[in-house]
Amino acid sequence: MVPPKRAVRFLRWFCREDYIEEIEGDLTEIFEKEVGETPRKAKWKFVWSVIKYFRPQFLKPFGNFYQSNSFGMYKNYLKITLRVFNREKLYSLINVSGLALGFLCCLMIYLFIRDEISYDKFHQDGDRVYRIASAYMRQSKWEPYSSNSWRTGELIRSNYPELKELVMICSDEGILVYKDKRIYETKMAWVGDNFFKVFSFPLVSGNPDDALRGTNKVVISESMAAKYFGAENAIGKVFEANDNSYQLQVSAVMKDMPHNSHFHFDFLMSSETLRKIAPSGMFTNVGWDSQHLYAKATPGANPALLEASFPAFIDKNLDFMKSDKFKLFLQPLKSIHLESNNGLEIEPNGSLSQVYTFSVIAIFILVIACVNYVNLTTARSLRRAKEVGVRKVMGGKQTDLVKQFLSESFIITFMAILIALVFALLLLPQFNQFAGKEIPLSVLLTPEVLLTLIASVIVIGLMAGFYPAVMLSSFKPTNNLKGVDLGGKSGFLFRRGLVILQFVISIGLIAGSTIVFQQWNFLKNKELGLNENMLISVPLQTMNRNKLDAFKEMLLADHSIKKIGTSNMKMPGWISNSTGYQAEDVDISKVTNQTMKIMRTDFDFFDAIETKFADGRNFARKFPSDSSAIIINESAVAQLGWKNPVGKWMELDNKKYTVVGVVKDFHFESLHRLIPPTIFILSSEWLNWVYVRIDNANTQHAISHLKKTYSQFVTNRDFSYSFVDEDMKSQYNAEEKFTETFTLFTALAIVIACLGTFGLISFAAERKSKEIGVRKVLGASVGQVSYLLVREFIILLVIASAISLPLTWYFLNNWVDTFIYRITIGYGPFVLAVVIAAFIVIVTTGFRAMKAAMANPVDSLRDE
Repeated sequence: MVPPKRAVRFLRWFCREDYIEEIEGDLTEIFEKEVGETPRKAKWKFVWSVIKYFRPQFLKPFGNFYQSNSFGMYKNYLKITLRVFNREKLYSLINVSGLALGFLCCLMIYLFIRDEISYDKFHQDGDRVYRIASAYMRQSKWEPYSSNSWRTGELIRSNYPELKELVMICSDEGILVYKDKRIYETKMAWVGDNFFKVFSFPLVSGNPDDALRGTNKVVISESMAAKYFGAENAIGKVFEANDNSYQLQVSAVMKDMPHNSHFHFDFLMSSETLRKIAPSGMFTNVGWDSQHLYAKATPGANPALLEASFPAFIDKNLDFMKSDKFKLFLQPLKSIHLESNNGLEIEPNGSLSQVYTFSVIAIFILVIACVNYVNLTTARSLRRAKEVGVRKVMGGKQTDLVKQFLSESFIITFMAILIALVFALLLLPQFNQFAGKEIPLSVLLTPEVLLTLIASVIVIGLMAGFYPAVMLSSFKPTNNLKGVDLGGKSGFLFRRGLVILQFVISIGLIAGSTIVFQQWNFLKNKELGLNENMLISVPLQTMNRNKLDAFKEMLLADHSIKKIGTSNMKMPGWISNSTGYQAEDVDISKVTNQTMKIMRTDFDFFDAIETKFADGRNFARKFPSDSSAIIINESAVAQLGWKNPVGKWMELDNKKYTVVGVVKDFHFESLHRLIPPTIFILSSEWLNWVYVRIDNANTQHAISHLKKTYSQFVTNRDFSYSFVDEDMKSQYNAEEKFTETFTLFTALAIVIACLGTFGLISFAAERKSKEIGVRKVLGASVGQVSYLLVREFIILLVIASAISLPLTWYFLNNWVDTFIYRITIGYGPFVLAVVIAAFIVIVTTGFRAMKAAMANPVDSLRDE
């Protein structure tokens, strides 16, 4: 057996001729001794030995590059770089700080994106896990939901052997009691016994196969085990749940779910327990969509074929649900966090468009930082022209000069990345708080991140240093030594082109951040069709509904309480159930959307929220017939196609109702969705939320009175409340966070661009010092001299504006189109962007120009 041929060829390629025979001979001899015992190991040892010889002292000279001089040459490059850095402190500082700031921004964005795309990738069989979501046809659009009914899940399990490993998750919350601890927990879920066969959440103790099998079982997280039981063994401990309604015995303890999971629960309760305590309709009604269905497909199952078969499955199995109005679809587990924004998500998700946006911003920032470096380096070329000329006269070759200038670029890039890494370590906790992340510091020192930084040094060093290196090294020595302007027309245009590119990006980012802010502000302040100010929502929880009238009377007895109404849903919220219906003069088979949402209210609900009626009247106690009356909203009227809706009948669940009023459309759900067609039914049951309008001048007293009164009716629950206007605004936290982050990085990009502009104007002032001196001697004013320097940048700004504004409008218009309710993009953001950019340019360049203009002309003329 012979040594590995490729390793031998590699050795002969790089090893010096005076060493090759001896080294190859020794390695072959060792190989022949070992190959008889373990051939594979002998081959690997041979390859490894060859790699170890790939060291400077064994390398043969390549071309004109001689090893004997390599170390001295690199040492010389470093010395020259440090001398240049010391001689031109201002420009070097601008170069390093600009690159460092750019790298810092990119590093933070990289960590943000890395975290976003890591969601749910830790599950062992995650590639085969799907969520079975649903969608209803509403107003000619599919409205997606994350949930489904229990019955639908069971039917899928029995009809699709490929999805047999199907687990249902039903989020819940409630009070858990253990000894003297009585805590309201919100991260609870009912799950099937095969939960741990679908998801990979490791257990600290207990058996995943039977931890959730049977009734009254609960798996708790490590943090909950410590919270309730301290150092004691949690296994076997028993919680009293929801005021002794049932018990939960701890069967296992799992590690806390990682932050990059799209759901987080601390208590997983066996679904067999739910079967004992929940009404039977929950398990048989295909419209009760309270479950999230996750399925692990069998190996080889084709998700596209499964989805294609769902319409036939719906038409055959799901009662009144038909495939032209209702559909099922599969969502890959790993895509849920970034690509799903359905109704009834377990937790708010991220956004793929934000990942793309921040990626583009990172590229822009990096481009601006590199442009700064290229511009400043090439602009400073005159200062180094004589140095280049002397080197060439002394026999220096262009390739050596290219290596020297590239080395300088790599050294500066390395310094910038090192500074950025240090600042990233210092600022990451603040960034986590700002961006709502939990990125650990240790991530910055992982091999992946460090290798990425090393690769960045190489790539960015080449990008930033290649043109200056080639341009500087190509100067003719005679011209260099004569001091002829070496930039040339092409170099002049190239630098101006880069400045225009910077301005294009900066103007685009300013206009973009303004439009993003406008869209977010529009969502936050949009008229909702009700008066949400000073309106408090309170959950009724276990209050006896027969005592609701007495509760309201006691509240209204105080002058600080103005109005009270109740309904079955919290605003903003979600009504998940829809219903089929019949209506007067309506051929239901021709109506696109055959479902509507139903909200149950009392007599005072519309009065309390202060919404307006388009036609008819509100529910009234003086009309006993209102027990069979309904109110519909304008969207429902539009769906039915009625001209005069008041007095017409609708049939729901085999009961006929008469329409007595049409309420104007108001938003009780997120502005991310259209107002759904809705029927409001008068009800004394299912009323779960009370809305209290309080006096603006007596807020604290009103809340105190509300709490005191509530405690007289509900003794086993803690009082809680929230202001409706704050709840409405909280829906747009994601948009607010995105706006803030976008604005921050935009500001940093502009700072980097300003650094470059300041460097260029400083250099221009130095180059034109003689011209400035002559002009001043001839009587030019400070303003005229300043204008001479600033004019060029203003012209470049105008050109950049003409390029940037239409591009920005195109991309931002497409972005706002993704919102149901959107702003119309006007001229304002673009005018503002140009004005801000012009202001920044004038301030940045004006200061330096004024300084140059006010300098003593004698000094510049004497120097010349």
